[in-house]
Amino acid sequence: MFLVAALLSVAANRAIYRRPPSQGLRHYRYESSQMVGGRSANGYRMDFDLEYSGGAVYAIVRNSFTFDGTWQPVEPDADCRAAMHGDKDSLARVKLSPLQPDVARSLGAAFLPLCAPPGIFFPVTDILNVALIPTPHFRATELTQVGQSLPCAGFHAAFDRAGVTMRESSPACEISLVSLDRRNAAVDWKPALADLQLVKNVNGHSVTLAGTEHFAFESVVDRRTGELERARTAYDDLDLKIVGAPDTVPHVRITRTVTIEPLSE
Repeated sequence: MFLVAALLSVAANRAIYRRPPSQGLRHYRYESSQMVGGRSANGYRMDFDLEYSGGAVYAIVRNSFTFDGTWQPVEPDADCRAAMHGDKDSLARVKLSPLQPDVARSLGAAFLPLCAPPGIFFPVTDILNVALIPTPHFRATELTQVGQSLPCAGFHAAFDRAGVTMRESSPACEISLVSLDRRNAAVDWKPALADLQLVKNVNGHSVTLAGTEHFAFESVVDRRTGELERARTAYDDLDLKIVGAPDTVPHVRITRTVTIEPLSE
């Protein structure tokens, strides 16, 4: 019995934060901005909750705004709101984890109904990445000491919705424990350079952009509860070329910044 207790104690000491997270609800603000050619282009702001319940994680969208020169509220119609499992206090309730592999790859109607506006769909995809980082999916639960890095699996994703067709793949990634104190653990997820193709409708014409995305996220986890504390992009740089355009046409260079910070009760 003593040996069993000792082994359990060693296992517990090796865990850098609680898994699975304790059940509960935490409140956050998501903000993102996009710079194209060094100039501010657009962005999103969303207040949301992460609900940890029965081993699953859900994002509950309380409100959302898009920025394109001015901030405008996202207001889905009543039918779409109901399809997204929203209620009088929320716009949507989206399951983030666990997801079936085909749902995670396609991000289609099984993930979030196709009526979801861009101001809900795109922020939720960032929140999905952040929610997955501390899980065994990317081997974060195997990290035990600051400075340690482990290889992890790449990803393949594709979707056709919200006015955009996207295909992206990365062959591998690296997960690292960047800091650890009595309260929090900070974990970096760094995919290898990803191949990216986007098809967008611009003034009634289909425009295809192809190139690369180089990005990384940092998630800070509350060690006591296993819940997300905050998150941000370490970097997110896109280098795209308009397919079919002459070589003299400059590349489209985009920089994205994402932050997720806790909101007070």
